[in-house]
Amino acid sequence: MVKIYLTRHGETIENSRGLFQGHAPGHLSDKGKEQAALLGITLKDMTFDAMFCSDLQRCKDTAAIALGERVADLNYTPMLRERDMGNFSGKEIKGAVLDDSVESTESMLERAKTFLRFLDTEYAGKKVLVISHGYFARIIQSVIENVDYTTLHKLDNCEVREFVWSE
Repeated sequence: MVKIYLTRHGETIENSRGLFQGHAPGHLSDKGKEQAALLGITLKDMTFDAMFCSDLQRCKDTAAIALGERVADLNYTPMLRERDMGNFSGKEIKGAVLDDSVESTESMLERAKTFLRFLDTEYAGKKVLVISHGYFARIIQSVIENVDYTTLHKLDNCEVREFVWSE
């Protein structure tokens, strides 16, 4: 079993404007930077055997603020990226009708399962911090809890949820 501490990046300017980000870098808003600083306070006295972070800039920036010097121990991976929004990256969320340029839920579920299998194999009995994105974090949680992702409340920015995972 792996103990996973799952969190989401701080609010971005794009979040506040109601825009899809997908694989775009994203820019932390002032509120997002404050959230990351508060996340740092939450994580300050916690130790982790491993730390993983999406390689997208909004997660990297959140991690740098929250982890300070510990960011040097962070492993960046595209496996934790947000859903690829294809043609919709940078476009308004409200009223959008997605097309097949957008990464499928099935693809995201497979990516989450692959990442969780990796943790189970490499970090059994360990504590792991995971910094990702709102939608993808829900996908990870749905795999861990074996429930439909649509029934789950998304993580708030910089919220931390704890899970125990074993395949």
